[in-house]
Amino acid sequence: MKSIVNILLEIDKRLDEYKNLNQVFTFNDISKMAIKLLQDNTEIREEVKKNFKIIMIDEYQDTSDIQDELVKLIANNNVYMVGDVKQSIYRFRNANPNIFRSRYNEYTKYSEALKDKESTVIDLLKNFRSRKEVVEDINQIFSIVMSDKVGGADYK
Repeated sequence: MKSIVNILLEIDKRLDEYKNLNQVFTFNDISKMAIKLLQDNTEIREEVKKNFKIIMIDEYQDTSDIQDELVKLIANNNVYMVGDVKQSIYRFRNANPNIFRSRYNEYTKYSEALKDKESTVIDLLKNFRSRKEVVEDINQIFSIVMSDKVGGADYK
């Protein structure tokens, strides 16, 4: 096991050396560089922050940890998120639906406790694209086979 780990670490090191030498990077590499730049440079971070009046994130259930970290660095009480954990489909590209779930729970508790408008949760519970019977039947089926523990969504 140690030998395999050492081989993988060496491959990772050589790949990083190659990418740096040839200035070829993945999207993930560039995202990490942007985060490091913002973390290490207060002036740049504040400049970027003040240039975003509103940050709107759609499909928030498919946000990755890296994307979430980047948004946290440039947010200034100006982030609006829309998502549905039942629709999370991008785990293969590091989407983390737990980010959505924990933020939803945090904001729900916060706005209920303080009764203010600073962090407001708006549940959009009506579906205007599908017939009521279709939505009810699908929710009934999935409520039997899925839960927070199995499937990561409470269909009730």
